[in-house]
Amino acid sequence: MKQYFLLSFCFCLVLGEVQAQFDRFQHEMETRDSMATFHGREKIFIHFDKPQYQINDTMWLKGYIVSGNMNMVNDSSRIAYIEFIDVNGQLVKPISATCDLGLFYSNITLGDQLFPQGDYILRAYTERMRSFGDSLFFQTSFKIINPKAEMWKATLNELSFIDDRLFIAAGLRANEQAPLLNSRVTVALKSKNKTVFRKRMITDAGGNIYIDTLLKNQSDKKNFHIEITNKDLDLKIPLPDNNQPIDLQFLPEGGSFIVGYQQRLGFKALNIYGKGVDVKGVIKDSKGNILTSFESVYKGMGIVEMTPLPGETYTASLDNGSNYKILPAAARGWALQVGYTGQGDSIVIKVDTNDPADTAGCFITGETRGYNFLKGRLRKKQHHELRLPASTFPSGVARVTLYNANGVPVNERALWVWHDDDLKLQLTTAKNVYSNKDSVALTLTVKNDAGEPVLGSFSLAVLDTSQVSFNMNAENIVSYMALSADLKGSVETPYYFIKNPRSKATDALMLTQGWVKYDFGNTPGKYGYEKEFAIRGKVTNILNKPSDNTNVTLFGRDGRNGIFFKDTLTDNEGQFYLRNFPLFVTDSVSTLIKAVNKRDKSFGVGVEVFNKEYPGIPVPEAIFDPGSILFDTAAKRAIDRRSAVMEQLRRDGRYLEEVIVTAKARIPGSKNLNEDGGSDQTITQSVLEQTPKDDLLTVLSKQIPGFPRMRGMPFTIGRSRIEIVIDGMDLKFFEMNPIDVLQYYSAEDVKGIEVMRSPRYSMQYQVRFNEGKVDFMDPPIYVEITTHGGVGPFLKKMPGMYLLKPDAPFVGRRFYSPRYTSPDQETIFPDLRQTIYWNSDIITHKNGEAKLSFYTSESKGSYLIIVQGTDLKGSFGTLIAPLKIDAERE
Repeated sequence: MKQYFLLSFCFCLVLGEVQAQFDRFQHEMETRDSMATFHGREKIFIHFDKPQYQINDTMWLKGYIVSGNMNMVNDSSRIAYIEFIDVNGQLVKPISATCDLGLFYSNITLGDQLFPQGDYILRAYTERMRSFGDSLFFQTSFKIINPKAEMWKATLNELSFIDDRLFIAAGLRANEQAPLLNSRVTVALKSKNKTVFRKRMITDAGGNIYIDTLLKNQSDKKNFHIEITNKDLDLKIPLPDNNQPIDLQFLPEGGSFIVGYQQRLGFKALNIYGKGVDVKGVIKDSKGNILTSFESVYKGMGIVEMTPLPGETYTASLDNGSNYKILPAAARGWALQVGYTGQGDSIVIKVDTNDPADTAGCFITGETRGYNFLKGRLRKKQHHELRLPASTFPSGVARVTLYNANGVPVNERALWVWHDDDLKLQLTTAKNVYSNKDSVALTLTVKNDAGEPVLGSFSLAVLDTSQVSFNMNAENIVSYMALSADLKGSVETPYYFIKNPRSKATDALMLTQGWVKYDFGNTPGKYGYEKEFAIRGKVTNILNKPSDNTNVTLFGRDGRNGIFFKDTLTDNEGQFYLRNFPLFVTDSVSTLIKAVNKRDKSFGVGVEVFNKEYPGIPVPEAIFDPGSILFDTAAKRAIDRRSAVMEQLRRDGRYLEEVIVTAKARIPGSKNLNEDGGSDQTITQSVLEQTPKDDLLTVLSKQIPGFPRMRGMPFTIGRSRIEIVIDGMDLKFFEMNPIDVLQYYSAEDVKGIEVMRSPRYSMQYQVRFNEGKVDFMDPPIYVEITTHGGVGPFLKKMPGMYLLKPDAPFVGRRFYSPRYTSPDQETIFPDLRQTIYWNSDIITHKNGEAKLSFYTSESKGSYLIIVQGTDLKGSFGTLIAPLKIDAERE
């Protein structure tokens, strides 16, 4: 930790009350420094192999956990929580991983049952991180592509709806390869279920269609989509909302905009998807006079300077005619300006006030990641100018804060400091060009900024760029740990700012997205460091009193084969604590907890488990363009290549056409009255296991469209009443309130749920439970619930037993990489891997080197190697390097 820079040359010697104020202020800052050092926040970064996957792919992960103030690998938290969230804010799948020395490894299969095509959010955190708010969790996005989705039968060259002008240029295919030539198709523009435009047309000789037309009175363009249909096609394509207004904000430097001083305002323009858009315009006063012009420099961000006058208001007018009000300037206040000298070796801090009476002394601090490197008291005057070496702050987001005489912050300014002190990575290959199915040997060399070899831990992915697009300025471990983790909101292309640290764009980023405020308080926080996976609970007797000295046993299974056993005794309060579990190797862990009384009986014994509470899922920001997947050219190339390969295999007789089996999913032990066990909808145990603690009312309201969500609502869907049947027993017979019963059961109590809404499947239920009266117009909707106990709507738990499927941390498996004896070696299916190689456990030794090898695939494209990692001491490094593949080379 660098020693902070004390501004003694800026302070005057003061006595009495003023000195006492400074002493109190300095004591408070020292307390904050101590909290930051010993009870600071943590950061997580996850390196996963690629930004885009196909259905049923495996995502490979490596995580890094560091302390927030020093960025050193933190071994205090031993469990990391990883969540996969869809764009609607629904938790699709949670997993957790075991951490050791601040590192963890994991993987997940993106099965089509849980992960349909679309955009997803990956969120990660530790228990300790929750003390600082959910906004500091690691969060990123990725895509899943389904090559068999109907929409891939269309090649969208252009699709837009701007100023009532609808333009479509697309190529259509009837099957995986053949263009839809000279065929009739219907093209419709719809808003939800309303048809706005429809046209029947014939594709040309290349299977293309073109539409260019004006539509009147379409001011509201929300939820629009295009439908293209004929006997071979059924395409539904979301329409990018190109005509929505831009969100433009102007933010004064330091947070205050005061009259009479020339100040800088950072601005940022966003579209409805939360992405930066370029803007250009002028600033006018209330009389329409132009004061200055402005133009964004990068991703919709820029800086404009102006001197506001008393009583005047200002408006920003864009070239497209849009107008935006600028925050009025305050008549009295402080202004804080921070920047670099021309050489960039010094930082200049300017403090001004336009109120001569308000100069009763103030305090200033400068911190990075919550630790103060600068603190002191300023003289009593209206203008201050401080100059200090840039080396005062370490690399990262520095925050300069101005406090008034009472210690209340009045201005803050973020500044990006970068000393180019990240780790320097280099890859050496044995050859310059490789052929298909060739052996590649790599040597990774890592040095610090002083040129010394580095011992560290790294992860490496090799991607086929002909199938996966990769943004060279995307988030990586350097940009996240040094920059993004300390800024508000999502940073577009963050590595750009690492490579351009002194650019106007980087300063605009600091002025607009600011920083994360590290509010440590005076206590370590509500959530501590989680050292291990454990199960806690309580045992009660027949009188619901704590049962002490009671034997509790746990039988568990890890996947299909791993079996483990634990036992313990309850304490004086009837509570038990099970720990020291083995390392789990799958994310499918199930346990049975059993307690018996002193007579070795379970009668009258109740078991309760203290379930872990997880942070809520925030409403997602509009960060995904619904048409983005369709315009991904690399994904399109990969799918076209797959289609061509499969077509060739069919011609060669090496591949049989896929047979789609449409049999209904069966629920073991179900009392379904239909002979074929059929239903209109089946909610399987794999779905229920995603939210085991949700009550059934919550589950059904999520899974069944229109199902009532709360007490007091009509227990119907439309005009059809809902009948609940549990293990073949109708609740109506027992005169039980269905809401009470559904809130009593949880998802973990149930094997599966079947929904019978059509007359075909509900008829047998109407005959059995509706006195033989069959309603064909509005048939009742029967919901058959099959519990694990199978005893109907009575006791859901056996005495003295508790079935628990915990979100237990597990260790990921190793990546499989094929090996070839020669380039001529034949395989059943062509080797067209998107992830050519993944290695999450690369250790450089004291000489700073590590050696690794893998085999290329049959792809004819070039590869990209992405390496990321840390020296475990607070420094990080990343490298993106090409690897050329010459498919024709012998």
